[in-house]
Amino acid sequence: MVDVKDLKGINYEEYFASGHRACAGCGEALVLRHIMKAAGPKTIVAQATGCMEVVSTPYPQSAWRVPWVHGAFENAAAIASGIDAGLKAQGKREKVNLIAMGGDGASFDIGFGALSGALERGHKFTYIATDNEAYMNCLALDSLIMTKDGLKRIIDIGVGDMVYAFSQKNHKLVLKKCTGIFDNGKKRIFEINTDSQTIKATGNHPFLVLERNGRGKQSELVWKTVEELRAGDEVVVLKQGLEGKSHIFPKIQLSKKGDYKVNRIREVTIPKKSSKDLMKLLGLYVGDGWVRVEKAEIGFSVPKGNRARVPVKQLIRRVFSVDATRENENEVYLGSINAAKFVESLGFGKGAKNKVVPEWVFTLPIEEKKAFIEGLLLSDGYKIGNSYRYVSASKELLQTLRLLLQTMNVRVGKIHQQTKAKGTKVVYRALKKASTYGYICFSLKKGTNSKYRSQNKYRDFLYGNKNFEMKKIRSIERKRLEPTLDLRVEGEHNFIANGFVVHNTGVQRSGATFPYASTTTSPAGKKIPGKQEPKKPLPYIIASHGIKYVASMSPANLLDLKTKVQKALAIPHASFLHAYCVCPVGWHCKSDDTIELSKLAIQTRVFPLYEIENGVVKINQKVEKPKPVLEYLQLQGRFKHLGEEEVQKIQDYVDARYKFLLDMDGKKAFDVLF
Repeated sequence: MVDVKDLKGINYEEYFASGHRACAGCGEALVLRHIMKAAGPKTIVAQATGCMEVVSTPYPQSAWRVPWVHGAFENAAAIASGIDAGLKAQGKREKVNLIAMGGDGASFDIGFGALSGALERGHKFTYIATDNEAYMNCLALDSLIMTKDGLKRIIDIGVGDMVYAFSQKNHKLVLKKCTGIFDNGKKRIFEINTDSQTIKATGNHPFLVLERNGRGKQSELVWKTVEELRAGDEVVVLKQGLEGKSHIFPKIQLSKKGDYKVNRIREVTIPKKSSKDLMKLLGLYVGDGWVRVEKAEIGFSVPKGNRARVPVKQLIRRVFSVDATRENENEVYLGSINAAKFVESLGFGKGAKNKVVPEWVFTLPIEEKKAFIEGLLLSDGYKIGNSYRYVSASKELLQTLRLLLQTMNVRVGKIHQQTKAKGTKVVYRALKKASTYGYICFSLKKGTNSKYRSQNKYRDFLYGNKNFEMKKIRSIERKRLEPTLDLRVEGEHNFIANGFVVHNTGVQRSGATFPYASTTTSPAGKKIPGKQEPKKPLPYIIASHGIKYVASMSPANLLDLKTKVQKALAIPHASFLHAYCVCPVGWHCKSDDTIELSKLAIQTRVFPLYEIENGVVKINQKVEKPKPVLEYLQLQGRFKHLGEEEVQKIQDYVDARYKFLLDMDGKKAFDVLF
């Protein structure tokens, strides 16, 4: 039992406040709260990009009650070095505690170089590795996801939404439930391009790729991260969506005679569901139309003699059961408050630069999609040989149109941008001023000769598949830091983003990941049961830099944690703390098991508490009668695939590492250089 006297030194002030957006049961949030209690108010924190950076500082709010600096994924230690030098120059260094912290990627992997350099230079700061044994791979916020309800931006996806996925058993298009969305902060982004698709993702995000195993051997589909991809690699992309149904429109509030400023109502038929005529008219509206509810009108810019003039008037009559109310040399109008309200409610946007293909259009039957494309081409499109070109000032319209065409088994190219001078003719019309616009080209695909099935199969591994095909990567470009999101999908563990088949975002293996854990980049399979490599012994690696103080700590022993934080901050040079942090989302455990798992990690010897002070190793909490490691593993879904053989291997691994620590206990195992 803890002696009540030992609790007297605990700080009851909160310097990492409640109200942050961390997940329920987040071990890192718990650890940070008590680190800051031990450090006190005269502390500066430099934190690497990661979950905690995002959830603790949702602009304009912050959970931090001390000066806090956000840095890129890989350079928290370098930032701390700069702060240390600045404080020394001001003569304030001894008055301030300086903490740098980062997760697995920032500490064990990508950021290790900056950490090692800061230690070697002897800067005075305490680095805290918040170890949750994984880190996140993710997509840029402008990624577009194929769902049962149509195309949605990743930021609009909700838990429970049904999203389309690639069945790895039969290569069919299937629907699966989204089970998690995670904001993962700003990360370095790469842009991957085929001749038809474009997507932005972090370097560790997995894509489904064809691996050719040589003559006479079966090729196979494998997951590769962006960093492993090369131009020429063949990735799985969506070719055609499932046949949809006509869209039933939700009821809208219509105007009636007697409403404010409504003296008379033109009776029109308001469509209850989509049709070919309506979609063709809406295609014309997107290209050449506008809606003004305040003026009770829909207008189309179709000059006399324009090929679209007659079709517009015919379609107005067939869709709304009335004739166009007026026309002049350049425009055709339908004056109707309710028709205007209806068109505005459909989500196509207002103004040439703000038009878009709304999500529900992606759920339509192929014939209605074709009618929509016909309307677009009548307005701002034209034919060149066997291909079509569509021009628009709206980048988002071109992006969503490109994806719509990809669901129709149409060959579509990339989006081009052009700037034209005033007076230049574009789609049969002279520009009134200098303008920048974009365009895409597309064409119908030619059929293949079934006599050459084997050759076709070699060219396209998914030849004959109704919904998917292989496309070669044309380029991979390094881009800037951008906000990113994580998405998790049940069952197939993949989804369709910007036309690409991509793996679940979420936790991936890191150098800190425990052996045999299943992650997105070390998934458990029949042949390979999860991650095969041992956990990187980072504290020993850090101790070999010759610093005076290295220690492990856990929320299962808060008095030990407090003592170690204060001891580390008192060191005149660099110090290092390794914090055990349960991640319920990544570990697939219950949120109320965080403390129990933290205790079991110590009791099973998985995460021993020790310190290395002046090169001497000391175990702080010896475990004479350890619990079997199975008790620790069975509370976590990431280990549910393990059999007796793998569990025994983990037990042997844990026993061997603890014996190694015991053999060093009380001995000077490392040099001290500072």
